[in-house]
Amino acid sequence: MSIERIISVFGGLSADIDWSLQLLKITNSKKTGTQYSCRQISLEPASRLNEFVNDMVKKYTGAGKGSLSSFQKVMDYDGTADGLVIYKLDKNSTLISQEYQALVTAIANPDVEADATAFTSAYVIKGVTVIGEDEVPIKLISMQNPITTLKHKFLHSAGSFTEITGPILSLRSSVDVIIIDGTIYFLSLAGENLFNMSRAYKAVCHEAVGQVEQAGFVSRVESFRATAESGHNPRRFVSFSSDRVEALKNTNKRKAMA
Repeated sequence: MSIERIISVFGGLSADIDWSLQLLKITNSKKTGTQYSCRQISLEPASRLNEFVNDMVKKYTGAGKGSLSSFQKVMDYDGTADGLVIYKLDKNSTLISQEYQALVTAIANPDVEADATAFTSAYVIKGVTVIGEDEVPIKLISMQNPITTLKHKFLHSAGSFTEITGPILSLRSSVDVIIIDGTIYFLSLAGENLFNMSRAYKAVCHEAVGQVEQAGFVSRVESFRATAESGHNPRRFVSFSSDRVEALKNTNKRKAMA
């Protein structure tokens, strides 16, 4: 899907779609992996959520910084971090498949009674839009903490100001992740946190480094591994190719490259 197509889909969201809002809690554990729980939220008046989505649509279909037109292209997620690129992943990608299934299951079965202020990882706006002749589910996800407490803020009422002391639901008109019919689009790298992708590409890196070491053409393998598995280097292995490693086993090819 091109940027123009995504803009077209966004433009269609201005229609009278039955939107719903959920707050999301993400728990990451080495033992149990990534777990999700959702809390369904109602806004008053009921029309306010649609108004919010319309404001969001105007922002992203407009011009200037922060709009979809400010991106240069859409490309498959490869671990790079280009702020002018919208990265995409299929729901069946080995990087996110388990987390994706757990996420959509949680979204489909939200809690309606739990303490909403405990759901502080992100928020999800979901609905069904029409693309061509098909009805397609769409989810707009912001990785912002939606619950905040205001300090030194006062609400005007009847000529006086009363301090706001309780938790506040704060929604920003910025989206980090768009899920359109099973394809995930990252509008910012904050979206990686939705699927705990650092865990995924560290695992990919570990396996890839093992393949390189076994190929036998790297000296000082301990130093190589230490460097490859530190800092931003693990994410570089998302685009790792076993075929390239096999090609580099050819001594003449390595000499030519050197």
